[in-house]
Amino acid sequence: MIKWNVVACVILSLLLAACQPSGGNDPAAAQTASSLTVPAQAAATTDAATASVEVPPLDLLAFAAGTQIVEKPKDNQGLFQMAYDPINLIDEAPLTDWTATETPVPVLVFELPEQAEIERMVFDSAGLNRDEKSPKSVTVEMSDTSKDAGYKIILTTDLAMARNGQNVPVSAKVPGRWLRLTINSTHGDDYVGMTGVHAYGKQLTSEASLSGVSGTYDGWSGWGKVRLKQEGTRVTGCYEYQDGMISGGIEGRLLKAVMTETSSDGSKTRQLGLFSFSHDGKLIMGLTRAEGAEANSGYASFYNGEKVNDDLGDCPNIPGWKGDTAQSQLGDELQALGRARLDGINFDFSSAKLRAESEPLLKQVAGMLNAHPDWSMTLEGHTDNIGGAAYNKTLSEQRAASVVAYLVAQGLAAERLQSAGFGMDKPVASNDGEAGRAQNRRVEIVKR
Repeated sequence: MIKWNVVACVILSLLLAACQPSGGNDPAAAQTASSLTVPAQAAATTDAATASVEVPPLDLLAFAAGTQIVEKPKDNQGLFQMAYDPINLIDEAPLTDWTATETPVPVLVFELPEQAEIERMVFDSAGLNRDEKSPKSVTVEMSDTSKDAGYKIILTTDLAMARNGQNVPVSAKVPGRWLRLTINSTHGDDYVGMTGVHAYGKQLTSEASLSGVSGTYDGWSGWGKVRLKQEGTRVTGCYEYQDGMISGGIEGRLLKAVMTETSSDGSKTRQLGLFSFSHDGKLIMGLTRAEGAEANSGYASFYNGEKVNDDLGDCPNIPGWKGDTAQSQLGDELQALGRARLDGINFDFSSAKLRAESEPLLKQVAGMLNAHPDWSMTLEGHTDNIGGAAYNKTLSEQRAASVVAYLVAQGLAAERLQSAGFGMDKPVASNDGEAGRAQNRRVEIVKR
């Protein structure tokens, strides 16, 4: 399925269209967000200095913004592999492409996590194995009714062959949550292909949230059954392939997670995953790549599945699966690795004030530390690269300090805890795209 400073929060809200654990929050959502109370002596240090930063526009169609493809062309249906799937249009990787037959006319429907008003579209068609596969005539429509009805045309245009960055203003601004793209013709091939499609404009709502994630999911990507357990904004779970385990946090309608797999020789591999959920909660889609991989290389694998039932089943490698799962999972990770990501800790917009939704995870962190009175910990803040080094350093320090302040207020001895902010200095993914930046915004807890 976490950025730092006044503007960093703005940036993060734009980047993920939702509150960002350890990173930032959506400006509209922040108006009604409730915050946890921290001690007065700590609260005075939880607002970073305002900085003048150019805020990049949010690609409303990016998978990392929570968008999901809910209708594919006929010959793409049932295609559960990375090659040629429409997911390549919104994965932010320029070297991956989508391909379908030209007839019947290809139609794609994208479900946005929030209501939005599109102002311009950008189309990428360079890098295909045949230039003639490039779309020529395209129509874009918006609906606020459903994925099947209520559409109004916002753009009909002709595109150049094999060219990236074709920036086309819409002819009508229509608020909606579903965007339908129809490829009317190509530049002469029997197949159609593109490497990317992007939409920019205004996000009109900030209501995206996830509940009811807990349950069993089944898909077609070789992972077997996937079992997830939600505790507030924290999600843990497992899947059958190579005893896979999942730990992550919710941001809007997006789950940001670490995937750990164990091979037959006992060696472990870690991947960073992003998972989006349909509005009805029945469908899940995930993209994963190796920790530290460059965004241009694309994703290593993806997962499509549907919720089978609400039964948690069993994750035998996660002690306390039926109890405080986040607490036991974090404890095991700290025992084995000495550090763990605290995805699921969210902050108020333009400040380092903890959001109330973070409390279930924070209480489990406090419980874990109370169970290990001999542990001393450092809370680390990390950011993406937007806003500059000094700007991010300040916000990362203040947000880490807010977490320490909360834990001390829960009764933990102050001498056991310290905070540190590393800003943008220790990325775990490329900062070239929204997905990588989302993974870089995080709080980590580290044994000393």
